[in-house]
Amino acid sequence: MQNVLRFSISAVEPCTARAWPSVISTLALWCERNRSRRALALLDDRVLADIGISRAEQWRESRKRFWQA
Repeated sequence: MQNVLRFSISAVEPCTARAWPSVISTLALWCERNRSRRALALLDDRVLADIGISRAEQWRESRKRFWQA
């Protein structure tokens, strides 16, 4: 017979339950950084000039890992 682990958020210790919003917001931030950096990598020279970013700055920023600020 197979054992199934079941729990609810109320079964988790209160300090752990309070940590979930922080975990979720961190994951959302990482997703946004990843999306933004991928979009930045696709910009052409005209758009980069419009927003005041050099090709070197674009390259440097777009190659950062999602967890890097």
